[in-house]
Formats: sequence, structure tokens, C-alpha cells
Amino acid sequence: MKRILILGGGTGGLVAAKTIAEKLHKKQLEEPVEVTLVTNDPNHYFQPLFFDVALGTAEPEETKAPIAALQRYGVRVVVDEAQRIDLANRLVQGARSSYSYDYLIVSLGVKYGWDAYPGLAEAGYHNYTLEGAMQLARALARFKGGRIVLLVPETPHRCGMYPHEAVTTLAELFANRERKVQVTLMTPEKSPMGSLGPDFPKTWLAKYEELGIERVIHNGLQEIDPKRRVIRAGNVEERYDLLIKVPPSRLPEPLARSEGFRYKQDPRWADVRPRTFRHPSYDEVYLTGEHSMVPAGLVTAGIPVHFASEYAANQVVSEILGGYPVAGITKVMTCVGYYGAGSGLAGNCELDFDREKGKWRLGCYVAGTSPIIRLMKEAFYKAWIASLK
Repeated sequence: MKRILILGGGTGGLVAAKTIAEKLHKKQLEEPVEVTLVTNDPNHYFQPLFFDVALGTAEPEETKAPIAALQRYGVRVVVDEAQRIDLANRLVQGARSSYSYDYLIVSLGVKYGWDAYPGLAEAGYHNYTLEGAMQLARALARFKGGRIVLLVPETPHRCGMYPHEAVTTLAELFANRERKVQVTLMTPEKSPMGSLGPDFPKTWLAKYEELGIERVIHNGLQEIDPKRRVIRAGNVEERYDLLIKVPPSRLPEPLARSEGFRYKQDPRWADVRPRTFRHPSYDEVYLTGEHSMVPAGLVTAGIPVHFASEYAANQVVSEILGGYPVAGITKVMTCVGYYGAGSGLAGNCELDFDREKGKWRLGCYVAGTSPIIRLMKEAFYKAWIASLK
């Protein structure tokens, strides 16, 4: 029996498991194939909806669905916490059991490094977990006015568009309520999404000017003083009445505890062969989570994770079937975000693999802004969860 093991119940794990199961369904196989997904939570959470929970435009129950729904595709779902991966022996040790594999797909997201800076864990609010989003929703509901600071401690971080979506949405919402609120983005990013080319900064800066949003560029976060409500960086000190924070990204614990995963150039990430998302030394292991997007030359967001997981799944199916054709990774990725409280922004990134540098090269541009784009984003998010119910 061929054993395909998938770690992670988020976007990457869901896409990989479903793709493999559907491609192998009703195929005449030389030997049976078992597809197992191991996740530490019985629910699949669509995390982009957490911001909508914080804004009060989505209910907590709308963000999740039972991961066991994958069983209808023939996927064995196990709720367990992966702890360590033994690459040489093709074994994953969980809290409850151990799992052997012939193929392994790892998509574990990132660990939130709240303890990376003094005071960061204690101060402020965030919407990177469902509980955090609910706490932020309560804080926003009782906020009567003053200074909101959205802090980005470091880059790259999970979802590069999020800070710009958040500050423009909040600034427009409070302006519509006629509240005296100053919204400030404090970030080390010199230009809004500038790593993706000139189009995104120009579009975001126009919205910042329209809404009176302040940008403060810091050269390295030092600490947060929750009692005095002060953020200190190497070059600036900022006061806040309400703090919203973005978590630093760190290597997930199962990878951090295991040998052979840490990216030497930057230990916050997991190493990977960018073109195929295989482990550098083990062909049967694929790394398709956000933990591997930076070494691959891609952005830390759900869209590249989706397509990387789909591509890895197709490679596994190809080997099992002995020559099933594998198309390359999708060469155009579209990202959609909120552009203030009443509009949306759509951008395209065209991918080309740079063989000399061994990384993906991105050519990105803004396709447009429109209220219709916002509605499309909302509809897609809710349809994603509805498909599992």
C-alpha cells in the first residue's frame, strides 16, 4: 500500500488532500493508496475571514467547517498534533500516535512569534486567530476615538496585503461614523507592497492620502510599553490609544524540532526546492506551507500556498500512476483585498522561474479597484467554507 501523509488542516492541506483523492478516484491502481491528513484541530478555519469577524461583518461560525468533511473524498482524517518528523525513516511522531509515509506533504503555516519583542504578547489586539478576532471586535466596538496604530514588527509576515487592507478599512469606517480617529501604520516596509513592483505602492498611497492615514517607517522594533501605551523602535517612538498588531512569523514547532528543515539563510523559514516544492534532500517530501514560500521566492499568503499544494499533489499522483502528466504551477495568481470600507482591489502576479537564481520571479500589477471586487472577495471567502458543509 502506498501511504500519502499530509500535515496541516489549513488551505494547503485541504487542497493537497482533495486534489490527490479526486485524481486517484476510480483509477485502476497497481496497489492501494491511503491518503491521511493529520491536523491538530477538528475544524478547518478560513483565516482571511477573521478580519471580517473583527469588523462585525462575519460571524465566528462562518469561518470554520469540520475537517472530517474530507472523508467524503476518501481522505482519512486524524486529529492529532504532529511533533517531530524523522526524514531518514519516513516517520512522523504525533502526540497520540506515529505515522509512516511513502509521500509527505507538509503545510503547517507559520508559528506566531509574539514573544520575539518585549511587550508584544501583552499589548494590543490582533485578528490572526478566531479568538483574537473576537477580542478585537469588542475593542473596536467600544473605541470612541483617538489614535489607532497598526504595528508591523518585521517583514515578511503572513499576508503582505493585510496591513493596508486593515488601515484603509478602519479609517473609512470610523470616518463614516464621524468619529475622530487617527489611523497610523507603523511598519519597516518603506513602500506599500513595494516588493511587488511600482503599481501597488502607487494605488495604496493614493488611498492613504484620501483617508488621511499616517505612515511611520521604523528601522527595527525594540519594545512595547503597554502601561504607557508606547511603541519604541530604533528611530521613533509612537503613542497609541488602540494597538493592532501583526505577528512575527516563525518556523512551526514540528519543523523547528526536526532535523533537516531550517533555512540556513533565515531560520524563520523552512528550506525547499523552489521549482517543485520538494525538500532539498528528500524527493518524497513536499513543503507547501507559508513556512516555505520565502525560500521559494514567493509571498507568504494563501494563494501561493494553494497553488504550491495543488502542484505538489499532482506530482505525487503522477508518480503513483507512472506518468500522469503534470502541468506547471499556475503562472498567474490573482490576489483580492479590501480597499477601504466600500471597495476592493484586485492584483495579478505573473510567475516566471529564474533558473540562474533558482527562485520564482514575480511580475505584479494592480488590475483594478471597484466595489464589485470587494463583493467577489466576500463571496469567494464564504463559498470556500460552504463547500465543506
